[in-house]
Formats: sequence, structure tokens, C-alpha cells
Amino acid sequence: MVLRITVLILLFTPVLASGANVEFVGLRSFTSESLLKAVAGRMDYIRKRDATDSRADDAAYLVESYLRTHGLPDAVISGQRISDNKIRLTIEEGLSQFLGSIKVTGFDDVEAIQDQFQATFPETVKQRAFESKFIEEGLERVRDLLHTNGYWKGTVTAIQEARQADGKIPFTLKIEKGPLFILETPNLESQVKPSAALEKIAGEARGETATAENIISLRRDITEDYRRRGYTDISLVMLKKINGNKLLLNFVITPGNKYIVRSFQTAGLNKTNPSNIQNRFRKLIGENFDEELTGREMKRLLSTGAFSSVRLEKKEINDAELDLTLHLKEAKARGYSVALGYGSIEGYTLGLRYFDRNLYGSLSNLSAVAEITSLGGLGAISLSNPFFLDQDLRLANRAFLINRNFDNYDKLEGGIGSELTWKWGDNYSSNVGLTVSQTSINTPIPKELAGPRNYIVSRLGLQQLFDRRNNPALPSDGWFARLSTSLGLSDGDNTIGFFEVESQFSYYQTLSENSSYALGLRGGFISPSGETQSLPIDLRKFLGGANTIRSFPELKMGSSFNGNTLGGTEWWLANAEYRHNLAGPFEALIFVDAAGLDSEVELAVGLGVRINLPVGPIRLEYGRSLSQNSGEPGGAFHFAIGTTF
Repeated sequence: MVLRITVLILLFTPVLASGANVEFVGLRSFTSESLLKAVAGRMDYIRKRDATDSRADDAAYLVESYLRTHGLPDAVISGQRISDNKIRLTIEEGLSQFLGSIKVTGFDDVEAIQDQFQATFPETVKQRAFESKFIEEGLERVRDLLHTNGYWKGTVTAIQEARQADGKIPFTLKIEKGPLFILETPNLESQVKPSAALEKIAGEARGETATAENIISLRRDITEDYRRRGYTDISLVMLKKINGNKLLLNFVITPGNKYIVRSFQTAGLNKTNPSNIQNRFRKLIGENFDEELTGREMKRLLSTGAFSSVRLEKKEINDAELDLTLHLKEAKARGYSVALGYGSIEGYTLGLRYFDRNLYGSLSNLSAVAEITSLGGLGAISLSNPFFLDQDLRLANRAFLINRNFDNYDKLEGGIGSELTWKWGDNYSSNVGLTVSQTSINTPIPKELAGPRNYIVSRLGLQQLFDRRNNPALPSDGWFARLSTSLGLSDGDNTIGFFEVESQFSYYQTLSENSSYALGLRGGFISPSGETQSLPIDLRKFLGGANTIRSFPELKMGSSFNGNTLGGTEWWLANAEYRHNLAGPFEALIFVDAAGLDSEVELAVGLGVRINLPVGPIRLEYGRSLSQNSGEPGGAFHFAIGTTF
């Protein structure tokens, strides 16, 4: 019924709508739709009303003004009222003038030079209009780009070619880069002496290339140093002096007033216990006001999900002290979510989650999850404290029950665990965790190959993460490294100790606006105190699938018993991907995967397409084996969500 009503509304809309339709005669360089969109605003006003002679003249003036500044300088437009609901605009375009091809000599990054030069010319749908007054502005942008790359004596000359038959005017840009400049030790002028740390940074800048990136980094270091010392109103003037191929920077620093924090209070809290906030900021009282530190604390509060906004009010007292008031707006802390999905590992997935991000006003996060998949089910409840002991420590406790029905074995596992996480700066974090669980295994594989059927595992682990990716969900630049080590004890038919190590390094690099590549290395081992066959099958490593080597179905690589894989204790993975943007969020990729599990080594190549969403990519891929042995698959399709590595 809803669809039928919608269709009827759409059918009757033209009948009910009033106003003038505008048609074009003689328009060649633009489409009617693009031209109407370009002059929207006043034209929309005309089109919503009945056609009159004066409105036809207004429409002609609007279009003529636009065309004369967008590639048709001699355009002449005449407007005519045809009826109450139609205006006709007759166009004599004259000679067109659009920016043509741009040839660049003397600089490697041709695309960057082209982008800077043409950016000042008015943009139309598929091309840019040419006006001679924009040439110098474009050249100035190119000079700025040369300076940005460290070529402070770089010059550029524009040679305008003859107008072509299609109205396009090509250019040749001749670049003379000159020498690549390096930085001298910058001068720091201030009534307040720079700190020893800042003077060291300035000294280390000597000899670096004089790029915009390095200069901006210096400015940032100077500003942050003074703000950490309480000078929140710092202003900075940078003067430049060129000597040969060296650039001397002179920073004139005006620190402004220095403030001591006298008091701190909160406002706007209803549910949250104020002491949970005040304990975080108490360390500011009596100290120099550090805007950077305060900003980090505010971001941490927002990251808990308990608040929708945080604002700091500063009240100056006698130009020497500050009274701080933190205004907080509490978010809706409780809620639930439902998820439905599909992946090549879990198959169909239905999940229900309840959460409370501010349990009893303590800022603790309660989460309860129930999930059913094609492989089985999962139930888990966790409680985490983001500021354990009022420090930058996150303590998470959880209890879980998981059932999985793999092709080679079924398992039912229940247990409890605790994990303590701390961050060291923006890019490095560590966590230590303790988990105790009981597992029951059902498998057609003989016990002497699969290990015990029922056992308890206790594990103590340490994990370290280095993350310098530009976007963890959709990385295109940067790198990521992980090292996990753990000691464990398996208590089943026999008591077996084990030591496990896993490591990962991933690198991402953008090549151009539409292409990038990614490289990944992973590996590890688990070393039991007894025979490998005595190690429970669920503690062994399995390879194959969308996130490992993609010529195999999930977990199907390696030795087997009657078609049931046995897993291994030593493994490594190497992955390489080249990605090319097709349109919007759609990408195509080619990849090479290599893997080793115990003594077996496999190699694969493949193709894929992916849709990049804010939460991560949706991937459809096919991997083809280059090392197929008897009984192994020649290839496999995979559908997955999230990055490969």
C-alpha cells in the first residue's frame, strides 16, 4: 500500500506543480541540467512562478553572466516567454575558451603541479573555463608548492599555446626547481627563555630539508612547549632568511600571560558522580595551566560514550590564576543494538547487544552480547572501567560461553577473564590479561591426533600494539605492529604447559588519488612442554580463508585426517595487495598470499572487489592456488567484512 500511494503521488506531482519550465536552444558546451544547477538560487525563484517577459529577461541575464565567466566570454542570451509555464532561452555561444592540457617539465610530480595551476580557474562540470587573469594566481600556487617541497628559489614559467578547434587552450609549465634547501638552526626570540627540550629540538632541526612539513612541525613544537608551561595565549611570528641553499627561520615568540590553575569544578551532571570527573582533573590544581593536557583529558571523557559534549570555561583571576569549569552534557548511556550479517567464516550472523556506558554514574561500561551464527552461538558479559585507580588504565572483566561447530571439530567453551590496558602516547599501548576457561571437544579425529577432549586452560598474556595508521577501519597510509606473548597451562588428560608468540606488521601506502598498496607479515608459534599431539586441537593454529591465504576455504590448509585438518604449531603469512578505486566507495584489488604451516608452504594470487564503508570494507574475493597439491582445492571464493590484515 505504501508503494502504491508513493507512485500515485509521483504521478500527480507534475499536474499539481506550478511554475515555469526553462528550455535552452543553441546550448552545446553544457547540458541543460548542469547549467540550471549552476545558476540555482535566483533561477529556482523564477522556475517556481508563472512565466513573464521580465522573468524571461532575468533568466537570460543569469545564464549569460554565468557563461561569460565560465568559458564562453562572447555568449549572448535572449529570453522569451512562450506560455505561462515555459521560458525559452536562445543561446549564441560564440568562441569557447576552456583550459586545455597542461604539460609540465622540470618536476617529477606532474599531477601535483597541474592540480595547483588549474585550481584557480572556474570549474564547470567536466572542464575549467579559461580567463587570463587567473594565470598569475595559478603560477603563485605552483610557487607555493615548490616552497612546500623545499625549493625556495624555484621558478615557474607559463607558455600559452594556441587555441585548439574544440576551444581548449593548452599550457606548458616550465619548472626550474633550483637547489633543495636545508634548515639552519632556527632562532627562538622570546622574553621567556625556551626550555632545554625545545632548544634541543631546534638544534636537531639543523640539516633537515626545508619542507613545509618540517617547518610546521617546528611551529607546533614551539607552541606546545610554551603551552605546557602555562602560556596559553602564546603567539608566534616566523621570519625567513635565505643564505645560499640554507633557510634560516627566526621565530618571534610572545608567550602572553602565564596562569596557575586555582580551582576546578563541573557543571551539567545529573547521573554521573562528580568525583569521577574531578579525580581526573585534580592534578591540574596548583600547576601551570596546560591546555594540551586538559584537551587530552576532555577527549578521554568523550571517548567513554557517557557524554555527548564537553566544554571548558576559563575564568581569569588577576591575570595570574584560572578557575576552570567543565560543562558536560550527558549522553543517553543505555541502549541496545541488533546486527545481521554474513561472512565466509561465521556464515549468517544474528546478534543482540545491550550496553550501559555509565553504569550507576561510575563511567563504567557494561556490555551483554548474545550472538547466533551458522557455526554456533556466543554469549558474553563484560564490565570495563576506563579510569582504573583514577589512572590512564582500562580494566575489563568478562565472562563468556561459546559454541562452535567447525568442519573438523565442535567445541563448547566457557570461562572468565580480566585485562588491563594502558596507553603510552597516541600510538603505543600495552595490555596484560589472565583467562581461565573450560573446553569440551567433539571430533571424529582420534584422540592421539586431536589431543584431550575435555580440559581447562589458564593463560597469562602480554600484548603490545604500535598503531600509526591514518584510519584503523580503512587504512591507506601508515603502519601497524603487534606482538603478543603468553604462558599457559592445559589441564586435561595430562597437564601441559605452553609458550605462545604471535606477531604482525602491516604497511599501507597511497600511490595516487586512485591507487594504493598494502603489505602484511604475520607469524608465530606455540611450544608445548610435551608432544604436539598432546596439545588440544583448539589451541593449534589453522590457516586458510578470507584473512590468511585466500586460495583455501576457511581453516583448510595443512595436514589432515580423513579430510579433517589437524592444525599446526608454527606458522607464517605474507600478504600483498594493490588497490585501485573504481568509483566512489568501490575498489578493485589484486593480491598475492603466501603461507607456511609447520613444514607446508602455499602460494596464491587473486582478484577482488570491495565497498569501503566507515566501519570497514565489504569484500568479495577469489584466490587461486599456485602450489596446488593432490587433494587440495584449486581456489576459493570469500565474502568478508573488515580488512585482510
